[in-house]
Amino acid sequence: MKFFIGIFLIIFVSVPFSHGQIIKGKITDKSGEPIKYSTIYIKELKQGTTSNTKGYYEIKLPSGQYTVIYQSLGFEPVYANIRLSENTITKDIILPVQYYEIPEVRVTASGEDPAYIIMRKVIGMAPYYLNNVSYYKADVYLKGNLLIRKIPKLVQKSMKVRSSGNTISASAGGKSKKEEKTIKEGDSFMMESFNEMEFTAPDKYFQKVISVNSTFPDQGNEISPMDFIEASFYQPVIADMAISPLSPAAFSHYNFKYLGASAQGNFMINKIQIIPKRKSQQLFEGTIYIIEDLWCLHSVDLTNENLMGKIRVQQLYIPVQDAIWMPVSHKFEVNLGIMGFKADAGYGSSVKYIEVRPNTALKRPETITTDYSGLSGNITNPPYTVSSKDKQKIDKILKKNELSNRDMVKLAGLIEKESKRTLPDSIRNNLEIKEKVTHVLEKDADKKDSSYWAKIRPIPLSEVDIRSIRVRDSIKARLSSAETKSDTLPQAGNKKENKFLRSVRNIGFGHSWNWKPGIKLTFGGLIDAEKLRFNTVDGFVYGTDFRFSKTWKNKNSLSFYPDIRWAFSREQLIWRLSGNYSFGIMKQKQIFFRTGIESKDINNGVGINTLLNSATSLLLKKNYLKLYEAKHLALGYRTEISNGLDIELSAGYEDRRVLSNTSDFSFFRSSDEYSDNIPANDYLGSGSNPINALRNQEYFDFVTNVTYTPRQRYRRKNDIKIPEGSDWPTFSLTWKHGINEYSEMADKYNHFDMIKFGVSRQHNIGAFSKINWILRTGGYLNNTNLTFYDFFHFNSQPFPLLINDYQDAFMIPSFYSLSTPEIYGEAHFKYTSPYLFLKLLPVLSNTLMRENISLSYLGSRYHRNYTEIGYSISEIFFIGEAGVYFGFEDIKYKSVGVKFVLKFN
Repeated sequence: MKFFIGIFLIIFVSVPFSHGQIIKGKITDKSGEPIKYSTIYIKELKQGTTSNTKGYYEIKLPSGQYTVIYQSLGFEPVYANIRLSENTITKDIILPVQYYEIPEVRVTASGEDPAYIIMRKVIGMAPYYLNNVSYYKADVYLKGNLLIRKIPKLVQKSMKVRSSGNTISASAGGKSKKEEKTIKEGDSFMMESFNEMEFTAPDKYFQKVISVNSTFPDQGNEISPMDFIEASFYQPVIADMAISPLSPAAFSHYNFKYLGASAQGNFMINKIQIIPKRKSQQLFEGTIYIIEDLWCLHSVDLTNENLMGKIRVQQLYIPVQDAIWMPVSHKFEVNLGIMGFKADAGYGSSVKYIEVRPNTALKRPETITTDYSGLSGNITNPPYTVSSKDKQKIDKILKKNELSNRDMVKLAGLIEKESKRTLPDSIRNNLEIKEKVTHVLEKDADKKDSSYWAKIRPIPLSEVDIRSIRVRDSIKARLSSAETKSDTLPQAGNKKENKFLRSVRNIGFGHSWNWKPGIKLTFGGLIDAEKLRFNTVDGFVYGTDFRFSKTWKNKNSLSFYPDIRWAFSREQLIWRLSGNYSFGIMKQKQIFFRTGIESKDINNGVGINTLLNSATSLLLKKNYLKLYEAKHLALGYRTEISNGLDIELSAGYEDRRVLSNTSDFSFFRSSDEYSDNIPANDYLGSGSNPINALRNQEYFDFVTNVTYTPRQRYRRKNDIKIPEGSDWPTFSLTWKHGINEYSEMADKYNHFDMIKFGVSRQHNIGAFSKINWILRTGGYLNNTNLTFYDFFHFNSQPFPLLINDYQDAFMIPSFYSLSTPEIYGEAHFKYTSPYLFLKLLPVLSNTLMRENISLSYLGSRYHRNYTEIGYSISEIFFIGEAGVYFGFEDIKYKSVGVKFVLKFN
């Protein structure tokens, strides 16, 4: 039921308004039909409310003279001067239809729809209106409701809730005294709340819940509305859900149609139809209203259709202070329809702005001036001051009668740059990401009685709302009576769970024990498919793992990770033990070690996934994984020198042993033979240098790894520093001094030095679009006696099915075939976009899938100019990706491969 509650907790919050006299009535059109969620705005108090679904409104105000503005999308506003004294005033309002005409001046010589001329200026000005408020404080009342229309028969019996307290909570077994109630078609739920909200630029919100009254299940209290509070149509993407018509990329996704203009007071309001270029869950359709010369939103009426159903968003903006237009009315309607379940949901809000502070450092463009008299009172035009060369460029662009697409993008970029410049240095230069939202719930917020709500509720309850509250209150009364009776009866003790069954469950599925504060032991369990593997060297491998950790009050911690497995065919115990001691919370210092006896991938872990290799071996009799035995020990130390600059020092030892296949088992193709446990590589073929061959040897290394991410952002969680990316690439430099035994007979050792350098970055470039790129190069100062273990190994993934989302993989070459001891250059590039080619087709356009173009390159001795070009569609059923890849050698076509990826990680 969390899903339903999340729909309502979306925009604002509130505290009780002052009690006083009452204005109430009904808002209808000329035919007498009620206009639901109409806006009633009190100009002197900067306070708005809405009518309910039947058109009724009620607002309590102190005595005095007020200008009340009644508005609704598609209707002309009605102004009423009302004096309040002691008596309740009933004021019924009829809103006339708003007519829009196309003036002759809007007919362009080029034949282009005038909507595009308007939208270029609106999109260009969007960053200004997104950042022109530095602070506001608002009191808001929010009311939402849900009506169940259809429940599939298969889940009808399971739609049970348990009622207790002020809300209904979902049944989950247990023995608490709660009354069960089956949710059925026709049931309704209601929620209302008063909260206080503060915003501080650029993105900090404070929400204080004063009171809440709900008939929804308890789980709804866990849903935060802040994703929607932060959402603005001036942003490129709305709540990570859909592309805004005011996005810089809007012209790639929407068509616009001019529907006319209408005068309201001193303003001319342009009506623009928003038409998606294709059917898509990531696009809106509907109408927006733009104020002439200001090029800002007057109102919004947009619909988005997605997997949940149809969502309609309506907002009405009014200049509340210093020429700042802010939404005073929010309407949200949802027609839910998923897997046979249907319901209608909606909400209305009442907003009162207590204080609004403009961003005085962000100067309004010279052309954006007008007379606000007669509309909202006490509004002044801030003085205009030329503050920078960028500001002059902004004014120059806006003075043009018509903007080109290039002008639009340049204008948006300049204003975005100006808005960032206006931020205080303490914010602009601070790399720590602090929590954007703070929630505070007042004590007994959900304990207010009906008389409290009757006094402060600004939006009248509908008949459906009243019925929902009565049902909740009747259940609450019965529970209270039952609890009173039960207090007089002897209570039966709870039966303790059978210790034997609990022990069996813990052994089978694992368990964690907290012995003392800061001490924790975790057992991985014995029943886990992840712990069972098969390869031709070890046969079936099975085991379990443990974890022991100790954390002190100063956040220093000590951890050990034992892992024990048995190789059935090789009859060998395989084990590893790793541990670390972490200290220096903000510098992230750590001393670590690793030791054990294992079967290791010769490709240093960048080869085939072990689960996938198990499947190909048992089902196809294809053993792609090649292994060697390593008795190893490594010691190391890592720390952060400064923010974004990390260094890791380690020393290691390995006793390497060549292994052969010991198992020929397979479910199918029993007559086929497995390939030898030797990688296929040109350096290991006939006629190659025997020094490079696999052999038993001892090996030592000393490794220094340095990574640097300039201006790395981070956040703190439980006083621990967590990196959060940067606008800069990440640079890495690795130096390794290795010593390997290359002649067992003569006990000879070879020294070599390896240097590797890399640069990588992943960044978003637009609405649901991103670019990933990686550049690497490396070489050896002495590779004369280098064995295959120590080659540079690359991530080749030729098998058609993958279960990892690799960013640096070559999709066609065979496993181990790219490994080299020579100098190399490597590059990977991947561009992801919601629309490129196939997504433009109607059958795919309405899905959430994205398209990808990739390019990979490797230059080395035997692969001097190997290039891969790929195209794929990702997010298939949210976890899948399918693509085709073409390989080229020296620009000549070489091969093609098809790939299906399941992204479980």
